[in-house]
Amino acid sequence: MWTMLKDSRMLFLIIANILSSIGSGVTMIGVPWMLVNRAGGDQIYGYATLVSTIVLFLLSPQIGVYIERISRKKLLLLSEVVGGAITLAFAAWGLLAGHFATWQLIIVYFSGSLYYNVHFPTQFAFTQEIFTKDQYKTLNSILEVQNQSTSMIAGGLASLLVDHIDFAWILFADAMTYFIGFGLFLFIPYQASQAVTVTRSGSMWSNIAEGYRYLKTKPLFVLFFIGALMPFLCVMAGNYLFPVYITSVLHGGASVMGSADMIFAIGAVIAGLTIPWLMQRIGSYATTITAFVMFSISIALFYTFPLIGIYLGFKSLNGWGNAGSRIARNTILMEMVPNHLIGRVNSFFNTVGMGLRVVLIGACTQIVAHQGARAALLMLGGMLLLSFIGVLSSRRLFAKTAASPAHSAVSQEA
Repeated sequence: MWTMLKDSRMLFLIIANILSSIGSGVTMIGVPWMLVNRAGGDQIYGYATLVSTIVLFLLSPQIGVYIERISRKKLLLLSEVVGGAITLAFAAWGLLAGHFATWQLIIVYFSGSLYYNVHFPTQFAFTQEIFTKDQYKTLNSILEVQNQSTSMIAGGLASLLVDHIDFAWILFADAMTYFIGFGLFLFIPYQASQAVTVTRSGSMWSNIAEGYRYLKTKPLFVLFFIGALMPFLCVMAGNYLFPVYITSVLHGGASVMGSADMIFAIGAVIAGLTIPWLMQRIGSYATTITAFVMFSISIALFYTFPLIGIYLGFKSLNGWGNAGSRIARNTILMEMVPNHLIGRVNSFFNTVGMGLRVVLIGACTQIVAHQGARAALLMLGGMLLLSFIGVLSSRRLFAKTAASPAHSAVSQEA
């Protein structure tokens, strides 16, 4: 890990990510807080989140194609410029007008969500292209540690700044992190591979069709990745469910919620440091299984023993399992999918994930309203069990991969 951190490409990537993630993270915490503290703001925020998710769900396939059709480096730079320009425009408005209208906050929130959905899939394809296969385990682990660390920092800064500083200045600082990120990404050397260059020659719809044909012939591949998404989807549903669980079941306060988030992040950082070693010892597939089981155990304990001590004590296992399964899953995706298809394949799973996320959050909302938070946890446990069966059912895919060279395993899916 330390050797890879000495690579200037990795160093520029990490610093750019840290700055832009902290800046946009504070903004994406501050906007919902400002909305829900307005009259009827909680409903407005709910509708804004739903509409944003639906729009991004529809845009995701096109984003995947553009990742293949446009230079990945140029698309990264474009995402920084557009994100910075929009944020700076609203920062200037806030400084001049002295306030923000609700529609302006919604646009800031949507632009931040769009930035995440363009920037990070592009970065995923970009890093797969510029680094070598033997670096993927370490690469994904470093990025996971960076993501969790910046999330903790952003959360801490938001708690200190949002109620005490004019939000326009927060947006201004956020805009500057985008522009600094642009400068850092600019210094990362990049040469598009020949396979990616050839992909850019077709029409958008032919590119989408090519990605669909690739996945259509690989049912085990699709089964594994959709199943392996479930811990992450449970975390997304948990962003709504766990605050309700803490207040209505555990009868805890804000301190329990804050402590749980910090312990979760610590578990995720530990995963970033330990998962490469585990993948080296038992392989990426077995590591995915291990992390999935650990995450599922934590959910089962939260349901079976509704106690604050148990919840806080095993929240680190929850964070370790989620981060561990994501690191292993991303590593497998990088290893098995050709780089000229990675944008479309990754966007397909992002699209499926967004759809399932809407369904899970909607189901949790209804279950909590009629049966309580523990019943919703039981539902998530049932979804984890079904997904785990799917992950186990795809094991022949990895037996085949182990028995043949990586490239032929990609091209001959069962």
